[in-house]
Amino acid sequence: MIKIDYHIHGNYSSDSIIKYDELCDKAILNNYKYIAFTEHYDLIDSEIVDYGLLPLKKYFQIIDKLRLRYPHLNIIRGIELGEPHRVSDFAKKLFIDYKPDYIIGSLHVTRSGKNVSLAINNDYNESDVKEYYTENLEMVETNNFDTLGHLSIYKRGLLTDTLPDERGSLSIIDKIFETMIKNEICLEVNYSGYKAKINQHLPEDDLLLRYKKLGGRLVTIASDSHNLDHFDKFYNKTLDSLKEIGFNNIYYKFKNNWHEIRI
Repeated sequence: MIKIDYHIHGNYSSDSIIKYDELCDKAILNNYKYIAFTEHYDLIDSEIVDYGLLPLKKYFQIIDKLRLRYPHLNIIRGIELGEPHRVSDFAKKLFIDYKPDYIIGSLHVTRSGKNVSLAINNDYNESDVKEYYTENLEMVETNNFDTLGHLSIYKRGLLTDTLPDERGSLSIIDKIFETMIKNEICLEVNYSGYKAKINQHLPEDDLLLRYKKLGGRLVTIASDSHNLDHFDKFYNKTLDSLKEIGFNNIYYKFKNNWHEIRI
């Protein structure tokens, strides 16, 4: 079976140390046929100050050169767009001349200022959880990206064994999934959680099961790699988990259409 990974950060992301050529070489060695580099593209003020702004023209030129160098590997020009519901109009203007092939919509910083991708202790309460999922609902309602990235990412940074109570947010989570299904937004199954204390993919099995019961089918496997060692490390483990839940296919986007791979 061919492999896909549509969430990889090369060294044009400030928090990644991956060199493009080394990643492509490893992808070919491990039977990947489709990969997407999805560099961070954060447009809210605080993140631009911390991480800078991706130069789209130079980035696209790099991917074009990689495609010539690796003709047997389908390399997608992607981005991970932070907080897309807050920057929708600005992003549209920026993408007029340089439109990515694939966009992940991700929430890293909530409106109250909590950075959900950083390590947190047990001060994440029910109100914080509800705020997080409510913003994810706003994101999918904007419908300006292809895939929802790392849903429930705040659990990846937890420093305790106790998970926050999500029961008060389940109706919001169901609305997220229903909106995604309606708008054909893919759900990313992100295995970066396996290297954290939670030791699970994100979202976890119980949320994936809710998505499936509501009629969700579009799922994709993503490493969210920022270093070369993590790429491919938990791919088969995540695939087995999806099969156990009852998913029959994983999906990837190519030439603006969704394609399936039987698992």
